[in-house]
Amino acid sequence: MPQGLEYARPNASPTYSAPPPKSRGSERRSSSAHPPPSGSQQDGRAKLGKRRPSPPAQLPRVRSSSAHPPTTRSSTFDSSRAVSSPVEPRPVSRNSNDGDGRGRLRRTWMPGGRSRSGSVSKDLKKMSPTKAWIMAADSHADYNTSFLLNGDKVPELWNENGRILVHLYPKGSGRGPSFKIPAQSIEASIVFHELIQGELDSSRHQRTRSTSFTGRDSLMAEDATRLPQNPAMPELMSGEVRLYIPPPMPHHERAHNQGDAGQPDLQRLIAVRNLFAFLTGQPLVGTKAHPTIFSAFLQISSLLKEFDFMSMDGTTWGEAVDMSFGFYMAQLALADVRHSREKTVEAIILGERMKCWELYNEAYTHAVGKWQAIVSLNSPWTQYISPEVRRRLERANLDLRNRQDSVNSRLEEFEFPALFAGVAGSSEFRDVRFNRWKAAFTRMKSFTQDYYKGLFGSWPPKARSKKNPFSENGLNRLVLKALYADLCSLYDLLVDRDSLTPRVIDQAPEEVPDKEGDQNIKALRKMLSEFDQSSPPVLPPIPFDIPKVPTMKSVLAKYDEMKEKDRAKFDRKIKEHEVQLVLHKSYNFDTDSVATSFLEQFKDFDFDMARGKNSSEMADNRMGIWLFLYVVIQSLPLLVIDAPDLQFTEGVEYFLCQPPMGNAPWIEDAGATRKAWYQIPGSSVKVELSADVVMFSVEGTYERSHCWEVAKLWDE
Repeated sequence: MPQGLEYARPNASPTYSAPPPKSRGSERRSSSAHPPPSGSQQDGRAKLGKRRPSPPAQLPRVRSSSAHPPTTRSSTFDSSRAVSSPVEPRPVSRNSNDGDGRGRLRRTWMPGGRSRSGSVSKDLKKMSPTKAWIMAADSHADYNTSFLLNGDKVPELWNENGRILVHLYPKGSGRGPSFKIPAQSIEASIVFHELIQGELDSSRHQRTRSTSFTGRDSLMAEDATRLPQNPAMPELMSGEVRLYIPPPMPHHERAHNQGDAGQPDLQRLIAVRNLFAFLTGQPLVGTKAHPTIFSAFLQISSLLKEFDFMSMDGTTWGEAVDMSFGFYMAQLALADVRHSREKTVEAIILGERMKCWELYNEAYTHAVGKWQAIVSLNSPWTQYISPEVRRRLERANLDLRNRQDSVNSRLEEFEFPALFAGVAGSSEFRDVRFNRWKAAFTRMKSFTQDYYKGLFGSWPPKARSKKNPFSENGLNRLVLKALYADLCSLYDLLVDRDSLTPRVIDQAPEEVPDKEGDQNIKALRKMLSEFDQSSPPVLPPIPFDIPKVPTMKSVLAKYDEMKEKDRAKFDRKIKEHEVQLVLHKSYNFDTDSVATSFLEQFKDFDFDMARGKNSSEMADNRMGIWLFLYVVIQSLPLLVIDAPDLQFTEGVEYFLCQPPMGNAPWIEDAGATRKAWYQIPGSSVKVELSADVVMFSVEGTYERSHCWEVAKLWDE
């Protein structure tokens, strides 16, 4: 039994023990994660105070055999109980009393019965307002609403192991319970707690009155007014309690068209039925007024609010709701919004209404990437996105477009005009041959452009060409991810994994320490620092930032000890297979064995550049190649590194790099800075920092990129 709900039946009467509503309500009011109710939204006690009085008791009503669940069911019938739906229903109970209704039951809401042909939307105008159906992916089997209208047991929501008997009609209506559910399904509802407690208190009071004349010589006048025991109500088993669903509050009645005398109408009945079906993992039911999964969940979210469902910290509707919605999300693929702008908008709205961060995070990140397309859709549902979320989306999309403009200006033509304008144009390093570096840089640029022109048909790629299926021209996410993956594999091939950079972010190039004493390495690192700081935002340096350099020592161990004249003579006589050996020794062995089209063509290109060159020329070629590799790789993470915790990214052309910032929009202090505790590396000290800064700042994004991830492995 879950904490907070304990049911027993001492002295032939049920008792109910739960957290005091006052303390639960006060916790809700004090929680920073739950907004205070508005004037039209009352707490659980107010709702109880305004409940309509139950009508006088009626004579027991005889149920028709056509609407009553059968007494016995064969195994064949049990196997058919699973509704044809993407939601895999949990086992349903066997109910008693008659056996003639079996065939009728299957012809209504069970699979194999009459299914609706064509789409729901096409038939809505012709449809009767009382029409209902199971919302399934492959078919729409008719749903028998007579169980709800007659106050009978609803088969798919009757669990013999449950403890809560749910009544859809007032206490004096003479109608029995419709649902029997586990207690944990409603544990998070303040209103349901209070209703159950009120019912238990009422039962104890009536029991006290029923024995009030014991030991007296005559009856009192008040004993004559006592209501008789309703014979239609089954005796409660040990631990069972009754829950009478109240009519909607006045501001809800307009939406539900409440019937006379507090009797719920069909739309209200189906909405409540869907709430309990949702909480117990059963398929949802659609109607003409609410024909889609989306509209059904909007109704459910309204009922969760009406009945004050709330987690202990106030950030969600409660654990049972979170688990159930996660189940539906997985079965119905609610978070897969890649191919539909309309579904993206719906997922954002549902993420907010159902207080589901997982769905909200997925939908929001996709929406930022295609926000312009969503706006052009002019969907009426866009107005249901809260103003705060819409403001966040517009701001994030603007930032994304600025990032794209920055990357496009560099990578459409691989132009980096300022790269050789700083230290490379000064007289600081007279012995460094920057002209050779620049020539090798230019050749590497041409090689890369030619490779991707062959791969995509042109660079930048054009939409719907013979070599790609892209929907738009230019450098989209798939193109840049392919470029990034190829260059990262080349980085793994060439990087010196023993030389951790001494550079740090925001450090002036002239302040870079270098203990190696190699003028080429010093000049290279100063050029890399100049690039990282050349335009906002300032980029953090790659942890391992220099390449392995080819050397003739790979084929002649005493090469560095030879006189310059002898080395020149050796260089002129070197064979091609020896050149190939020199290059292979300058590659990292584990990556050298990786076979990709880009790496194979690069090795051929590298060999062509090295053929006929001496040792210093090979080293200069490697420096120019490395410069190109570094500046392109450093230009990409802010676009190609997807936001964390996304499920559906495959095949997406728009960028997924802008996650939602700050707190969830449905909590009270949504505008406050989201904080988290982080441990300082190398110590046991923890500090409280902005979670957004740690995760999604420039440094945070780069630390999730390839060069930083592999650096953690190499530095162990």
